[in-house]
Amino acid sequence: MSNHFSMGAINKITNKYEYPKIANKINKYKCPSCEKDVIFRNGKINQPHFAHYKSDNPCYYYDNPNETQIHKDAKLLMKTLLDNKNNISIHRTCNYCEQRNYSECIDYDIFEDDYNNTKAIIEYKFNYNNSTRSADIALVENDKIKYIFEICYKHKTKEENRPEPWFEIDAEKLIHNINSGENIDEEIISIDCIRNYICRFCIEYERKRYIDFLEKSQKERIEKEILRKREEEIEIERKKREQERKEEEQERKKAEKLKKENEEKQKQLCKCGIMIVNICICKNQKYELQKLNNNLCCINCNKWKCRCK
Repeated sequence: MSNHFSMGAINKITNKYEYPKIANKINKYKCPSCEKDVIFRNGKINQPHFAHYKSDNPCYYYDNPNETQIHKDAKLLMKTLLDNKNNISIHRTCNYCEQRNYSECIDYDIFEDDYNNTKAIIEYKFNYNNSTRSADIALVENDKIKYIFEICYKHKTKEENRPEPWFEIDAEKLIHNINSGENIDEEIISIDCIRNYICRFCIEYERKRYIDFLEKSQKERIEKEILRKREEEIEIERKKREQERKEEEQERKKAEKLKKENEEKQKQLCKCGIMIVNICICKNQKYELQKLNNNLCCINCNKWKCRCK
């Protein structure tokens, strides 16, 4: 027998599924998969379990069950718990609370009064979000869904595909815990919901985080825009100063060129050899003779009189 699974069997008299924890050696059972007779064992060493009789064509439902068989057995087990009106507490823990060192849990209790006018149905068809869907097990009250139970072995149900309240249950854990009695306390069966659940506190926490992120992003965008505009203004100012410098340089070169041209022109007109830039142009010229070079110098501007004139 597998160390992980204690699969149930069908009571041949009632034709109802029984899991090993509530089975007995008086009743006769058959395999839910191959429908061959099986034996119930309840010894002192191993926990209660079913097993096939030896056969040339063996069925491995109890020795090495496949994914489909495990999923089927867990569905039958969950339906049986509901049919037997067991007191069940579904425990749901927020998967996001660790981000803020908090733990939000919600328990859904299904007790005696909750079973009034109800029926547990496997593969229950219903319409949701404009589509026909099928629930692994639905607890239906007067043709209205009260709870949905999805059995998960490897593949989870999409969150948006089921109306609330609905639960996702680990198939392997359900089979093991029910038959070992590990999750039964004072006649209440405790079952964990493994949905990717986020509590209202984490929803609000994530909402605030998102708002803070948007505000921070907006602030950063504004700061970047201000910086970009400032950089553009600095660049425009730099280009303006560069242009002014070039224009000043061009004006300077132009003035120097014009000066040189004028000097050359004056030199061509001057026969006496006096430097053109030092020629006196005063209106009231007053000259005195400089014995050193025998030239006339204006006492007003200290420049020379051209001897050509």
